[in-house]
Amino acid sequence: MPPDVWVEEVLDTTDSRSAIAITRPPDLGDWERFTVNAGHVTSFRRFGATPDLDDDAYCTLCLYRPGAPPFLPNLQELVWEEPDADVFEYGYHLLGAKLTTLHIGQPPSDSLLFPFLRSLHLKCPQLRHLSVQCRSAVGPVDPVTSRAISQLQHLETIDLTIPLYDDALLHLATLPNLIVAKLFISRNTAVHERLLEVHTPIFPSLTVLHVSVIRYEPFITSLVNLISSTQLFEVQLCAAHDPPGATLREFLSALTSTPSHDALSSIRLSFPLTSSIPLMRSLNALPPLDHPECTLDITTLEPLFSCPELTELEITSFFLRPDDAFVRTLAAACPRLQSLRLVPPYNAGRLSEVTLDGLLPLFRLCEDLTDLALPINATLPVSNAAGGMRDSQLVTLDVGDSPIRFPDEVAAFLSAHCTHPSFEIVAARALDGDNGAEHIRSRELHSVMWDQVERLVRLFARVRSQERDHWVSRLPPNHT
Repeated sequence: MPPDVWVEEVLDTTDSRSAIAITRPPDLGDWERFTVNAGHVTSFRRFGATPDLDDDAYCTLCLYRPGAPPFLPNLQELVWEEPDADVFEYGYHLLGAKLTTLHIGQPPSDSLLFPFLRSLHLKCPQLRHLSVQCRSAVGPVDPVTSRAISQLQHLETIDLTIPLYDDALLHLATLPNLIVAKLFISRNTAVHERLLEVHTPIFPSLTVLHVSVIRYEPFITSLVNLISSTQLFEVQLCAAHDPPGATLREFLSALTSTPSHDALSSIRLSFPLTSSIPLMRSLNALPPLDHPECTLDITTLEPLFSCPELTELEITSFFLRPDDAFVRTLAAACPRLQSLRLVPPYNAGRLSEVTLDGLLPLFRLCEDLTDLALPINATLPVSNAAGGMRDSQLVTLDVGDSPIRFPDEVAAFLSAHCTHPSFEIVAARALDGDNGAEHIRSRELHSVMWDQVERLVRLFARVRSQERDHWVSRLPPNHT
């Protein structure tokens, strides 16, 4: 548009946020100029504090522009995150036939997603990359949306937080070029039975699979058994309710029996759903822990030991109770681990059964380990502080709300192994967890002590290095 039609106005001087505002009604000549320039736009992103159009400008462009939408006819990528309900709906006018990448996120109401999703196959038949993120933990179920997605023939990646019906799941499973599938699967589906009647390969090109469910059901294991891809390297399973350990073992057994078992490198298990953890934390909600069948022990994870390329393992659950033997077995079975995270959904003052001595197998056997998140009980004395000193590549140690008594002794132990110059310790702060007054005070005290450990580790590591250099320089020239 000409300069006298719209102007960029600063909205927030603290972060230089600005928006383009229309200063007068555009005439026909202005619209012709806009149409020509709009044809050059191939990517449009609305999120965060970036310069954008104000609300009235969207209204003018979408509702008063001559001609049929879209008003950006050659748009190929659209990222649309908008908390204002009035503005959110204008994104519908940006959908077009040339769109190949679409991300819709954080709507003020999940029901506002339906106009976008129900017409995708008509508005965006060439769509290859689709991402839809709801505001609620579980998005709305809509059969019309599932039917629309089942008619998208060119999808390569899909990331949905809304449950899909069998028709959409059946279609996605048979797409030849789908490489990333992040899906919320509704309960009581029979898609695995329908897939048995399909004569084409199931998920033939899949590399990333994320499955979210309310409650784990056997059909998921059956679905995994049908995967034909040899390139699947990343898998994530999230459930609102903790599955029994035996059921989870069946899932992992199916996963490690697929043609991709030699390629699997990243596995993440999270119970409950990640999106529901903030609510649980605010309510100080703990699951009923009197269900021994849900305990996640080393036997549950045993199928993973047949994955030679496993480099990332993350498990989030209140029923996960690792001890020193658990960590020792895992370190011996998965020596290529680069990231290991065994954590509760949030810090709630539970005492870990892993000790400082229990970390030694990880330092000795997992030479590539750089990221470790594991609550430990650092109040117990170290029985083998040196344990045959060996430099570890560990960069980040996340201890959560781990209790600690003698920071200098803990630092002396860690400095014998954690010698990376960028090594840091992440400890839970006072408000990083439940709202129990006793737990808040405990986290506040322990976080200060862990900060002290981090400073001492770096100091002790430098002293050890200087001592080694000193004695090496005094060795005879021919000494080996």
